[in-house]
Amino acid sequence: MNNRIRNIALAFVLAAGIIVPVWMWMRPSAPERSPVSMLSGTTPVRGSVTVAVDRSLLPVAEIQARVFTEHYPGAAVRFSSETSLPPVMQLLRRHVGAAIIEGSPSRQEDSVLVSLKRPVRRQPIARNALVLIVNRDNPVRSISKDGLKGIFSGKVSDWKELGGRPGKIVACLDGTDLRARMVLSAMLFDRSGQLSATAVADEQALFSRVRNDRQAVAIVTLPAYAQALRTGGDSQSIKAVPVSETPGSDPVTASPATVYSGQYPLSTIVYYLYDPFDPPATGFGAWLAREGQKLFERGDMAPYEQPVRTIILK
Repeated sequence: MNNRIRNIALAFVLAAGIIVPVWMWMRPSAPERSPVSMLSGTTPVRGSVTVAVDRSLLPVAEIQARVFTEHYPGAAVRFSSETSLPPVMQLLRRHVGAAIIEGSPSRQEDSVLVSLKRPVRRQPIARNALVLIVNRDNPVRSISKDGLKGIFSGKVSDWKELGGRPGKIVACLDGTDLRARMVLSAMLFDRSGQLSATAVADEQALFSRVRNDRQAVAIVTLPAYAQALRTGGDSQSIKAVPVSETPGSDPVTASPATVYSGQYPLSTIVYYLYDPFDPPATGFGAWLAREGQKLFERGDMAPYEQPVRTIILK
């Protein structure tokens, strides 16, 4: 009886060894499935991010975004059109995923960042400068930071006090560029809201005021000044005044080279603030910190760090 059971079991095993492989070979194959892409969904180079930008930095930011999306067609960078809130506040309220600003956040903005405990990362991406411009007929050749403090505090009101011809100083600022005013105030007085100057309608009106008024003086950003010289024919009617750190020290002319080296006294840092949990915002920030440095270098600002170049020796 035991031999019979053993023989039956052995026969079953042998049959299974033949039938199963034959069935596996003859059965219809399963439909092929497309491999799941590792780049599907939102990634640092796919998806969209909206960025709030200080108005004076928008032309530079648009160039960076265009080249970034040319390299990564799956990515889209849009710029906020909201004007009622500063870029930092737009980021904190989650209206945007990132912000590009001139200079460090103000003390008020920093306090909001701390109080809300938002995970906002701060990344320096470029170096910029504020430029003092006057009418080309103004004989003043240079000015110190102390002289600037005197002008924009209202304590120095006549050009003869600064080596020019007698005449009332007309200090002007772009009324729409709140960030540049905040940066200048912090640079001269270590706090915001201390400037005494006439606010004009916009940047174009600011250049027009200096172009037509020999007593006027204004502050603009380095890219804005360079653009005005290129496109507006202002090289014959306005000029930039070199600035010295202290009275008696050598004055320095604003340029990407002097800004990068730190020689120019009114140099600033451009920051990219972003939500580190937003992949497209993180990806655009990584671009600005690496490949984007070459674009800053070729433009009217200076890169934050010199791009690494590889020299191949044959």
